[in-house]
Amino acid sequence: MAHRFLLIIALGISLNAFGQREEVFQKSKKWYLPDHMKLQFAGGVGFLSGGPGYSSRNKTLETDILFGFLPQKFGGDALVTITGKTTYSPWRIPVRNEHYIVPASIGFYLSYTFGPQFDSKWPSYYPKGYYWWATSFRPGAYIGGKVGKNFIYKERKRGIEAYYELGTYDLLLVSYAQNRGYLHLRDIVNLAIGIKYGF
Repeated sequence: MAHRFLLIIALGISLNAFGQREEVFQKSKKWYLPDHMKLQFAGGVGFLSGGPGYSSRNKTLETDILFGFLPQKFGGDALVTITGKTTYSPWRIPVRNEHYIVPASIGFYLSYTFGPQFDSKWPSYYPKGYYWWATSFRPGAYIGGKVGKNFIYKERKRGIEAYYELGTYDLLLVSYAQNRGYLHLRDIVNLAIGIKYGF
């Protein structure tokens, strides 16, 4: 009986010490260091894109900076983009063994495409108001979902997620609104799939 009691105490002390070590490691991280990295395929911001991101304390809000590339054989030109994304995920459903499901997310992005063929404003020789958009900037929106798992690695809590997004951007939405007899939603929606690794 006594040895069981001592075993329970020893186990409790070791778990408490482990939890304290994890907390110390988590707190030692500098505030300006990113919380995660993402790698994304497609989605209107490059054939392949990736970059760092930050998560809110309750994990419902994410902000990412993605650097993307579209090879010449897919886009006519080799294009390089930089994109700022913000994703809101209000629900996280625990499954088991630290797995979870995020059934719905919503987000917005603004991408910038580099290159002399893209302008931030239309040249002055076009009549005022002739074009209302800039060719280098593209705002867009998306919905999606993800699945993930938390785990401990080198005494720090980490996580990995797989996600998908269905999105579109301003020019496609305007084209759809003006040509509803010819365009369908499937014509203006793009699919992105990606992975996120949390530090």
